[in-house]
Amino acid sequence: MHHPLAATSCQPHQLGFTRSLGPVQNGETMILDPDGYVCSWNAGVQNLEGYQSEEVIGQHFSCFFPAEDMEQGQPSQVLATAIAQGRVAEERWQVRKDGSRYWASVVLTALFDINGQLQGISQVTQDLTARKLTAEKGVEDKRSEAEVALSMSQAELMTLFGAMQDVILVISAEGRYLKIAPSCTPLLYRPSTDLVGKTMHEVLPQAAADFFLHHIQQALTTQTAVKVEYSLPVEDQLIWFDATLVALTEQSVLWVARDISARKQAEQALVDQVRLAAFRSEVDASLTRSDDLQEMLHQCTNAVVGHLDAAFARIWLLNPEENILELQASSGLYTHLDGAHARVPVGQFKIGLIAAEREPHLTNTVLDDPRVGDKVWALREGMVAFAGYPLMVEDQLLGVIALFARQSLSTSTLDALAFVAQEVALGIKRKQTETALRQSETQLREKAQQLESTLWELQQTQTQIIQSEKMSSLGQLVAGVAHEINNPVNFIYGNLKHANEYTQDLLGLLQLYQQHYPHPIAAVEAEAAAIDLDFLVEDLPKLLSSMKIGAERIRQIVVSLRHFSHMDEAGMKAVNLHEGIDSTLMILQNRFKAGDGHLAIELVKDYGDIPLVECYAGQLNQVFMNILTNAIDALESQNQQRSLREAVQNPSRISIYTERASADRVRIRIADNGLGLSPTVQQRLFDPFFTTKPVGKGTGLGMSISYQIVKEKHGGSLHCVSEIGHGAEFVIEIPISQEPK
Repeated sequence: MHHPLAATSCQPHQLGFTRSLGPVQNGETMILDPDGYVCSWNAGVQNLEGYQSEEVIGQHFSCFFPAEDMEQGQPSQVLATAIAQGRVAEERWQVRKDGSRYWASVVLTALFDINGQLQGISQVTQDLTARKLTAEKGVEDKRSEAEVALSMSQAELMTLFGAMQDVILVISAEGRYLKIAPSCTPLLYRPSTDLVGKTMHEVLPQAAADFFLHHIQQALTTQTAVKVEYSLPVEDQLIWFDATLVALTEQSVLWVARDISARKQAEQALVDQVRLAAFRSEVDASLTRSDDLQEMLHQCTNAVVGHLDAAFARIWLLNPEENILELQASSGLYTHLDGAHARVPVGQFKIGLIAAEREPHLTNTVLDDPRVGDKVWALREGMVAFAGYPLMVEDQLLGVIALFARQSLSTSTLDALAFVAQEVALGIKRKQTETALRQSETQLREKAQQLESTLWELQQTQTQIIQSEKMSSLGQLVAGVAHEINNPVNFIYGNLKHANEYTQDLLGLLQLYQQHYPHPIAAVEAEAAAIDLDFLVEDLPKLLSSMKIGAERIRQIVVSLRHFSHMDEAGMKAVNLHEGIDSTLMILQNRFKAGDGHLAIELVKDYGDIPLVECYAGQLNQVFMNILTNAIDALESQNQQRSLREAVQNPSRISIYTERASADRVRIRIADNGLGLSPTVQQRLFDPFFTTKPVGKGTGLGMSISYQIVKEKHGGSLHCVSEIGHGAEFVIEIPISQEPK
């Protein structure tokens, strides 16, 4: 027999047991949700209330109250008091399924999780009908309290004690056991004969004796009831008691303790349920909120250590190429990822065997486990339990998760860990799949970029070839034409001077003849009249002068052609951009004049004071040619859509401005008052092979080539400013001098 106060652990309100204790004797235990509906029960519900299990689950606990209590709202008051105060104990009438009543002791205890959130309510009920009937019988017989006390025999008192399920002790002020009720026998830690007459310090450990003696002194000093909870190991079971200490005399207390193990079991089960639910929730969150696989696994091992009270937890991932398990995450006692356990061959050691067998390995006796090689380490660190699970997805091994703990692992804990192992495996598979997809997308994107770059280079090469051929052909043509024209023009221009002199001499001689021979013979006068000699003498000098002007014009055109082509200037030179613009305008001069069904185009030149610019003059002349040609085409297209009156009132115009943009750059602006360009066209204006002209009218290379010449060849910029209906302006900026390349 054992004494109920001989405890190995006497910390008040401690939660924890070693095994289930079953139902309360002659009583019932139920777990209610926060609203008072029954969630779980023990067998006492059927024995005490007469209900079957399926009749109780989901019912409101008010079904056990009498009708008059229901009318007064007693159930709601009791529930509210239990939640507000944490615990309420009372005695009242309860109603069975068959309608009969019994006098009951009812204790309701609110159950909160570690965050202070209400999770449910524990209700423990015991039948006190015998005691109630005894008391009522005395009332019914109308006996006085003194008469009842005198008539009650020692045997009757013992019978009453025997009917009670509580532990009843009488203890002196110094902690000596004076009396023990016989009903205590099933819950005694030691035989009552070993306790009566002895002090607590003779029976209990020092800490336990001091703990209980403190509460005895408190009850005697305050003369009030003192409540205390404590646990005792009784026959290999941890029994929890809820005790009330009341001063019996000035030097003794009455100690009444009730077995509340069922309630504690229910509370602990609920706490475990909440704890494991929080654990699974944190793991699920870790698997979804982290983009990095290793960080995700580290958060999972942190959750294992934090929620399952593991000494440390680790996760290995399989390297299939080497058939090696590589440590990815470690939390708790050990956090390093290097060392002997960093790379574990599949099939070796306890971790490798779990991977090879693809089966979990679980033990609550680490020191007796043959797979634990370092028993000295396990003993020194106090390791008790080990759990390792393979991480599997559809028969594919991904890794291993394992933990060591300094206490035994319960079935619910192992179930939670098994579930989490499956979740972690799915999370790993998902991350690996996402990583593979990202890598594949990256590779495809890189290949696409390479193809795009290659295509761009091909387009650029093609454009450059076309440009080179075009410029070469144009330059050769222009140079050849200029050369062929230049020789005869020089011959004609050089002889015009002599022809003019000879003509003047002949006219002078003719005038002299007319002075000295005013009356020539009839034949001479007839010939003079026939050739209209007076008109010939007057018009011949004019004719020679016109021929000289025409020759001069041809020479200017030849010079402009040579300036435009610059075939003799392969490298960069400092040139006058105004000469290049003028030579381009000279070539295009006929397109500015009216004729062939189109109106004249006004030309406005506003040249600023700009220095010589180091450039490829021929290439820049090509840019001027492309922009001016496009402007002329746009204006001619506009004129075809307008009436003659509109064209006269708002004549077509091309304006050319030059200015110094900054200390080291010059700006050329070529603007027209045509129809303008849409934003879509402007976005593609400099793309190769893009053109707005009809098929056969343009190649789509002019502006692309111009952009390359300005941007790449000269380090400048070329852009267009335009609005529909307000014309277009092309702005060119060129550095005055080029840096060596």
